[in-house]
Amino acid sequence: MLAFEHALILLLLIASLSVVARWLPWPTLITYLLGGIGAALLPAFPRLKLDPGFFFLCFLPPLLFADGWLMPLREFVRARRAILILAIGLVIFTTLTVGLVTWWLVPGLPLAMAFALGAIVSPTDAVAVNAITERLRVPARLTTVLKGESLMNDATGLVAFKFALAAAVAGSFSLTQMAAEFSLLAVGGVTIGLVIGYAIGKLRDLLQRLQSSDPLIEITLSLMTPFAAYFLADLLGVSNILAVIAAGLYSGWRDPVRMNVETRQSAFAVWGLLIFWLNGTAFVLLGLQFPTLLAAVRDQYSIVQLLGFTAAVAGAAILARLAWVFAGIYLPFLLPGVCADKMRPATGLVMGWAGMRGTVTLAGALSIPLFLPDGSPFPGRDIVIFLAFGVIAVTLLLQGTTLEQLIQRLGLREDSTRVTEERLARTTAVEAGLTALRSLETEANAPDHNAALSQVIGEYEHRLAILEAEGETRRSARRRRTAGHRYRTTALLAERTAIDELWRSNRIADEAHRPLQLLLDHEESLLRAGPPPSED
Repeated sequence: MLAFEHALILLLLIASLSVVARWLPWPTLITYLLGGIGAALLPAFPRLKLDPGFFFLCFLPPLLFADGWLMPLREFVRARRAILILAIGLVIFTTLTVGLVTWWLVPGLPLAMAFALGAIVSPTDAVAVNAITERLRVPARLTTVLKGESLMNDATGLVAFKFALAAAVAGSFSLTQMAAEFSLLAVGGVTIGLVIGYAIGKLRDLLQRLQSSDPLIEITLSLMTPFAAYFLADLLGVSNILAVIAAGLYSGWRDPVRMNVETRQSAFAVWGLLIFWLNGTAFVLLGLQFPTLLAAVRDQYSIVQLLGFTAAVAGAAILARLAWVFAGIYLPFLLPGVCADKMRPATGLVMGWAGMRGTVTLAGALSIPLFLPDGSPFPGRDIVIFLAFGVIAVTLLLQGTTLEQLIQRLGLREDSTRVTEERLARTTAVEAGLTALRSLETEANAPDHNAALSQVIGEYEHRLAILEAEGETRRSARRRRTAGHRYRTTALLAERTAIDELWRSNRIADEAHRPLQLLLDHEESLLRAGPPPSED
């Protein structure tokens, strides 16, 4: 009962901080962090102790699965070279750079724990980056690379972190053995994730064919998918992180054209709420741990030392990313694929500056065990968590508050890719709806049906004329009123089929497909909620 009360208090605190965050000039995650610190200073606020293993299990699978689900697979495949060079090469480079800087600066810190810190601060935060790039509509390739990198570097960073922790426990390290084990873990994890995603997808298809499914069942299976992949991969001794990501990528490729309207709308709502809770809870919990954490490291280091360590480690992480990206621009023979499309220096600067750290770094840091197998305290745990905390805070405050201004000052704009694909999708959908409506003209014999059908056909013809002349916007599309219930439903079905086919044939991207699909879902929901057409 006490744990349940604490959970309710946390959710209430997150909701309150989210309201406050709307009025503050920095990322919402910083508000959660500061709110958690402030709450920890209140004598009456509950003192919460975290189990490292439970924290990692509770937060990582759903967050990584959601990132994979939302990743446009077609664009991911097209930009795979740049993504993998950043997600693997940059993670290794950051791990080594930050690890060596930390080991050199912090007295008595084992080298393995210094590399563990480098590994957990190497992944970037997808939530913080997407919140800025989606609002400003930057070039499509830049968005794709940043999203793909933030997804894959979570896996490589956390796998490297696990190896570093194992080295800290064993007291030894073999690069050859690590490379061989990493390959085995990666292949096994991806295979398990794809198998789980495929199996649960087939189960959902079977339930639909048997007419035994409903949105609640489908969403429950969706919520269980990341944990199924995580536990099976863990049981078989392969990478559970890569298994979750692979399951998310497969489900994100499968679900858009397999879910019905009600399930899709409900799934977005449920997952959106879950991600909101998890991100908020993670940062509030870190804030709540901060006073205790500060007291623990103050026994060994002064405030001046701690501030110097934090600045040096955060600076090393930021500069390592900038150096790696600009090496790809000016020394392409060293990093082939990062700038396959001759990326402008301005675009590279934005990519290098978009290095905010967030929930994955936090979850990794807090998952460090409290004790070694022999019962002694885990060496360097407190200072590593403290420095990870510092890197998150510095990158969110420094980069998160200036990235938007940097994009605007450099004059980066969305290219024509999204606009062209969206217009193609809209025109094709309206033409398909118009064809379906005209095929019904012979069936509409009653005068009132003829009038309703003519009204809907006229509206579709008007929309097509607008698209061919100047293009319809999402705002103008939402203003259209429903009329001719039966005929409009037929036209919407034809529109949906047309844009789904464009997506399946790789003629439009997820960024064009998903908003139109949600818009059609909304219109179909309005039709279902309205009065049925008269058959008299």
